[in-house]
Amino acid sequence: MRSRKFSKGWIAFRGRAAVVGLALFATPLLSVAAIAQTTPAAPPPLTEEQRALEKDWSMNGTWMVIRLGFSGFLSEEEYLDPSVPERNPPPLNPEARQLRETIRKELSEGKTRYNPTANCMPAGVPYLLAYPASFEIQFSDNRAMFLYDNREYRIVYMDGRDHPSPDDIEPGFYGDSIGQWEGKTLVIDTVGLRGGDKVQIEPHIKFTSAMHVEERWTQTGPDEIQVQVTMTDPGIMTAPWVVTQTMLRTRDTSLVEAICMDNNRNPTDASGQPMLLGPDGKPLK
Repeated sequence: MRSRKFSKGWIAFRGRAAVVGLALFATPLLSVAAIAQTTPAAPPPLTEEQRALEKDWSMNGTWMVIRLGFSGFLSEEEYLDPSVPERNPPPLNPEARQLRETIRKELSEGKTRYNPTANCMPAGVPYLLAYPASFEIQFSDNRAMFLYDNREYRIVYMDGRDHPSPDDIEPGFYGDSIGQWEGKTLVIDTVGLRGGDKVQIEPHIKFTSAMHVEERWTQTGPDEIQVQVTMTDPGIMTAPWVVTQTMLRTRDTSLVEAICMDNNRNPTDASGQPMLLGPDGKPLK
């Protein structure tokens, strides 16, 4: 059972998506990035302390972020009240800032806006770092794997490789992530993210394919990890946006399957207007 609860409003922001890859024709569907990948230089050997951290993070329960979103709103009510300022405002350019304020005002008036994760699109990076999904961390074979209860997953390669060249990356929801230990801190660097209408930093803040995310995961307590996130996107930001998220562990728990489409009763129609579906999955009149 889950040990932490969140307001229904914030849970509504969440888009649960099961990510399933069907390789019908393996050879033709190999990504360009996979084909172009060369053998990386061997990473430096782990210290005993780093091995102990990998073992500890991989065992004894599930993790979850305790602050939803990066801007510092404490509830949906705050987000829907344009008079409440962001505690950690993103350094948006004038156009992106105006759009953000317009959307908050429209939502406060009862209007609707398309939210990709609320309509079962994957949260992806960086939103996964501010998104209420339980997850496990597994280290194996020079990689870190983040496994989420909604069947999303993320792989961080820690074998010493560099990012592929930009021309060899197929932009995606999770991008290309590489990582390494720096002392007691796990550093993850991600590029190759898709931009556009189906991705967001947090509800209703879109980003572009220029987004670059750096994460620094540092254990600060027996069941606590602080994650410093630096997001850089010259397409919408005037400066890097640095935030700190806290991940807490609940021991003796395991992931509970959560499939978005099983619970999606408020999809939007072709015009962007929300619908209410009945138990049979058909729109209610």
